[in-house]
Amino acid sequence: MDSVDLRKLQMTGGASYTVSLPKDWVKEQGLKVGDVVAVMPRSDSSLTLIPHEKMPAGKNRGAEVTVSPEKDQDKDQVLRNVLAQYLAGYDLIRVRFPASARPDLRTFLRESARKMFVGSEIIEESKDELIVQCLSSYGDLPAPKVISRMSLIAKLMLRDAVDSLKRQDTALAEEIVRRDEEIDRFYLFIIRQLTMAVLNRSLILEIGLADPRDCLVYRVVSKSLERIADHATTIAKMSANIEGQLPPRLVDEISKASDLTINVLEDSLKSLAKSDGVLANRSIASAKSIEKEAEAVMDKLFGFKLSQKTVVAVRLALESLKRISEYSEDMAEMGINLTARRTELY
Repeated sequence: MDSVDLRKLQMTGGASYTVSLPKDWVKEQGLKVGDVVAVMPRSDSSLTLIPHEKMPAGKNRGAEVTVSPEKDQDKDQVLRNVLAQYLAGYDLIRVRFPASARPDLRTFLRESARKMFVGSEIIEESKDELIVQCLSSYGDLPAPKVISRMSLIAKLMLRDAVDSLKRQDTALAEEIVRRDEEIDRFYLFIIRQLTMAVLNRSLILEIGLADPRDCLVYRVVSKSLERIADHATTIAKMSANIEGQLPPRLVDEISKASDLTINVLEDSLKSLAKSDGVLANRSIASAKSIEKEAEAVMDKLFGFKLSQKTVVAVRLALESLKRISEYSEDMAEMGINLTARRTELY
């Protein structure tokens, strides 16, 4: 079945075109005369044939997680097992508890599911079980829209994180930490989408992608945005570790490095959205200069006569700026990959 099998198009009844199916394929699928086959047109001019009985039934797919009866059951371990079922694409996740399970475990899982899973609802809860229903329709929140939302949040987080560092604004820093949780929710949701699309190619168009190969691009981009948000959170948290006011000259140096980083991030996102190879390459070149800029500021730190705690905080913030530029570079490279794909001739 790996070789190309050429077949002639024929006219039936003067109105319909037909082409015969390979006999071996029909046998492998267990089909017989009179059975129904679903035919789905693709954006690449191909057709996908699926036996009707193997089409996804619109019913909820369920999975079950059984909690171990151990008294010292690790809550995070149980949550990871539930999360694995969510990422695998199950719509209903039933968590069964033993009689010895602590009541706070059920509360922890319920609150975690609501916080981490987009569109999740607790539809049933008792002493013995917890049933989580997850969003099963992706049309209202396709992958490009999720990436757009994550991009906006990540950019604002980075700007505010640097401001909180320069002004030692701990209240703003706490707000940034809360926004990071929203990024994580979207990240888990898009991984769930991509997993389902890989398993069922009929979902490619439903989640807003034009080509199955785009799944890899969106996987890299979503992870890069999630890590950028994490580093923005790290920068924000450093504001609480700075003792006294930062010298104005140092604030200017940090601002210069952060402005470069923000520009690189914005350019990489634009190159991705527009499949602009020229802008992507420019973004990558700019990202290389941020590492030198950040290291130059680090070299000057001890000349400002700061406390050791402040020096460590500023260094960690500058390291995070470097890492953000590296993740921006990764996204720009994905933009170049999309550009090559859009211009392929055959």
